[in-house]
Amino acid sequence: MVASQENLVYGIKLSSVGPGRITGSDVVHDPSGMDLAMKLHYLRGVYFFSSQAAQGLTIVRIKEATFTWLNVHYRTCGRFRRSESGRPYLKCNDCGVRFLEAQCDKTIEEWLEMDLSHQKLLASNQVIGPELFFSPLVLFQVTHFRCGGISLGLSWAHVLGDAFAASDFINGLGQIMSALEPNRLPNYTTSNTKFQKLENPPPPLSIKQVNPVGDHWITPNNCKMETLSFPITATQLNNLQFKILGQNQIDQMPIFELISAIIWQCVAKVREGSEPKLVTICKNDPKERTGGECSNSQIISTVKADFSITDADPKKLATLLVKQAGNERSQIEEAMENDNGVADFVVYGANLTFVNWEDADFYGLEVKGHKPVCVHYNIQGVGDEGAVLLLPGPKDFGEGRGEGRVVNIILPEKEVFGLKSELRKNDLLLENELE
Repeated sequence: MVASQENLVYGIKLSSVGPGRITGSDVVHDPSGMDLAMKLHYLRGVYFFSSQAAQGLTIVRIKEATFTWLNVHYRTCGRFRRSESGRPYLKCNDCGVRFLEAQCDKTIEEWLEMDLSHQKLLASNQVIGPELFFSPLVLFQVTHFRCGGISLGLSWAHVLGDAFAASDFINGLGQIMSALEPNRLPNYTTSNTKFQKLENPPPPLSIKQVNPVGDHWITPNNCKMETLSFPITATQLNNLQFKILGQNQIDQMPIFELISAIIWQCVAKVREGSEPKLVTICKNDPKERTGGECSNSQIISTVKADFSITDADPKKLATLLVKQAGNERSQIEEAMENDNGVADFVVYGANLTFVNWEDADFYGLEVKGHKPVCVHYNIQGVGDEGAVLLLPGPKDFGEGRGEGRVVNIILPEKEVFGLKSELRKNDLLLENELE
């Protein structure tokens, strides 16, 4: 359903929430090179709760829990400054997170039937800058729907941490609201992973330097980007595995690489000019997340094909993604440190980028026994080459949809129409979706 965005969300009230106790004087945090490489990207999450669940999610209750949770997550309340060399650092000065309240005359069911572009109304699209010392890193937005349900929007500066860190942050807030002890506290006492210094390392292929953006941290795009989102049911997944892999090899290829291979080929068929033979892969690194680290610790790797993408067997592409991905995190760190963290880079969309969020606990936000009926996550600030995000689907996706997935694709606007046709030909997009 297409609807005008005018007045869909209104009555916005603005406030700030800080920690319940003073963090201390002159507390600063020096972001790692990997953190600074992500500073032009932002995560936007929206959690939808039914009217029954919303009874335990009053504004007062959310703010009270936030006061408590920010005592340990004090970095999210800081503001950026620059050192004399120009390198950004975070001053943990308890300035707080921004809090928005809004109203909507739609029901949640009506809202979820509308075009995806409206989701940006439920989570703030504010970016850092142009005045660093006034710019919050985290913003919450609570929107009240006509049915009594609410949405909780999270705007998260990627320089703080990746989607897995953001998910841990908001899930811990839910545990505080439920009067439970959070099972993952942020680990601010240990330094970020130190990478071995390489001798004459090759430049990382997964990042692209852009013209200086100064103190206004936003990705410069040369074209208008558009997002399309659709579910993939468990039945669809089984059919795709059988079609591409055959009966005897269904369990031998990860779902992420299989879907990425199909979409890679679909994008290659609609993209003008040369094929996207170099792609970036972003995945969770569970080894780096054992102690509650709040950082950018995902694996970032690249894969390059030396053959035609459009003519390739999707199985060959998927196998390439599994076997040829090489981790470039140490090279990214090295590249950032060579410029003392001052240069500006794009990661998502530097190449066509595939992001695996299957393991992200987006449905782990639980309040008084109630989980969200739907969760939507996206990335703001994707570069011109585009990005594909694979998210977990809700457990009650509907008949045949248990353990399904949700795909978000951010591409140049001119490519989206043709891509929909290719996705339908490959049985990823059903005929009645995204009409």
